[in-house]
Amino acid sequence: MARALIDKSVLYLVIIVVALVAFAVIMVQALKVEPIQEAVNDDRPLNMAIIVEHGGKPIITQLMMYYPGNARGALLDIPADTGLILSSVNRVDRIDAVYKPEHPRDYLNEIAGLTGTKIDHYLIMDLDGYSGMVDVLDGVTVFIPNRVDLDLDGQRVILPSGSVVLDGAKARLFALYRDPERSDAEHVEQRQLIVQTLLRRLRERSDYVSKPQVFDALSSQVRSDFGRDSLKRLLQEFARMDTDRVVLQRLTGTYRRVEEQVLLFPAWDGQLAKDIVKQTLNALLNAEATAVEDKVFTLEILNGTASRGLAQKTAEIFESFGYEVLSVANASTTDVAKTSVIDVYDEPEAAARVADVIRCREVATESAEEGSGAPVDFIVVLGQDFDGRYCVD
Repeated sequence: MARALIDKSVLYLVIIVVALVAFAVIMVQALKVEPIQEAVNDDRPLNMAIIVEHGGKPIITQLMMYYPGNARGALLDIPADTGLILSSVNRVDRIDAVYKPEHPRDYLNEIAGLTGTKIDHYLIMDLDGYSGMVDVLDGVTVFIPNRVDLDLDGQRVILPSGSVVLDGAKARLFALYRDPERSDAEHVEQRQLIVQTLLRRLRERSDYVSKPQVFDALSSQVRSDFGRDSLKRLLQEFARMDTDRVVLQRLTGTYRRVEEQVLLFPAWDGQLAKDIVKQTLNALLNAEATAVEDKVFTLEILNGTASRGLAQKTAEIFESFGYEVLSVANASTTDVAKTSVIDVYDEPEAAARVADVIRCREVATESAEEGSGAPVDFIVVLGQDFDGRYCVD
């Protein structure tokens, strides 16, 4: 009899514990806020990795920083051959060495360490999935500067120059296409164009995308840590975003050979990447931020020192932040003491942001009397206080 009582007591205890656990799970789910709504509630940007993979490795990785408060976004390109001391394997290697298609968290953690920011979520498509999304959306429009005619994996690829509508199969080939004569910066532009045009098409066809059967077709092509409702909300946010005003940024650095590989080691030991992300997130939070306005500001960089190549290296820094450098030249003298930013555009807030990239304190609004005469918005004159990254006292 005692044994029976004990057994019943144990049974009742188990039932109570199971009930409490079930109640706790229900409460957690009830209190859990949808992630995009949570970003809205917290008034903060949402960071996500958009990845296109091929053969189990990423060929395109874009860190997308999106602020729901003003529907503004930015894309930072993460090259697959970025060289790092990978924390998850404790060795120097290319960043995609830790990529696992079904378990991308180690890869995302390396990106987070590189950029100094948390990666909230991810969207992953393989090339077939990307091609399938393009077909569901009835094609994407891209601008191809030069006619493409080559053999790719035994298949002849012909794409005309100019503005071209690509179906899924051609979009897939365009994503794989690499012109050896193009610069690294142009390859970055191509990768970002692939993502940007897809986002643009999702916005253009937002009413169509909202149909249940179309959403199901699109979502089946993507792997994500977003739930179904959250993914639907994300596509609604893409419909709000002006994709033509997305800020495009890239990593710069130095290529070095490590064993049998040539890797891109980020400039300034990765600090530049962290600075890019920090300034971008701050700009996105400001609804009036000139860094994310319609205009892409143009610069001229003048070297006012005897240090050769300083202007060109500085141009790469500003291009990483999304500015367009139209001219690089020498100043009229090589003994400029203080670095300055000349505001030709007469936009003090924008000039302050340009100056902040290199921590320059000297900003003047005046006509472009110095320089090549190129029609630029700002002229940066480098002085002896500039150490190649920052102005120092």
